Amino acid sequence: MQLTWSDLLIEDITPDEFKRWISEWEGFVVGTFAPAFMSKFGHWFLRRPEEPVDMLDVYTGTVERIADTYETFTAEVNQPWWQEAYLLSDLVFKLHEAGKVPGKGQCYALAPHPSLGGPNPMLDQPVDPRFIMIMDIGLWQSLCVQAVRRR
Repeated sequence: MQLTWSDLLIEDITPDEFKRWISEWEGFVVGTFAPAFMSKFGHWFLRRPEEPVDMLDVYTGTVERIADTYETFTAEVNQPWWQEAYLLSDLVFKLHEAGKVPGKGQCYALAPHPSLGGPNPMLDQPVDPRFIMIMDIGLWQSLCVQAVRRR
C-alpha cells in the first residue's frame, strides 16, 4: 500500500470550516493567515501574506515558522523526511494497516492528548495505534485547545 496526499492531508477546507476551526485557536495564532492545509492529526499549516508558512502544533499550542517562502514549503512537502516529521506518514501507514482511515470532516485524535500526558508523535515518542481514534475535526480542534490551556 502506498499513501496518497489525501491520506496525509486535509486540503479542501471551506472558508466556513476554516473560520470555525481556527477560531478555537484565537490567541495562539495571531496576524493574517490562510490555510495551506491541515495534517490528518489536525496540525495547521498556515500561509502568511509576506510568504512564510507557519505550523500550529495542536499538541502544544505553539506556532513554528517552517518555511520562509511558500516555494520552499512546497518543495519540502514533497520530501519523505518532511512528510514523516510533519505529517507523521509512518504512523498514518500503520493506522491504515489497522483499518483506521478518517473520512471527510474527520481526523486522527490521540487519547490521552499529549498535553495531558499522552505520547507526542511529533517528538518521535512511540504511539500505539490502539490509542488513536477517528474524530470530527471541529471536535478535535476544540479538545486540543482545552488540553493545551490546561497545562
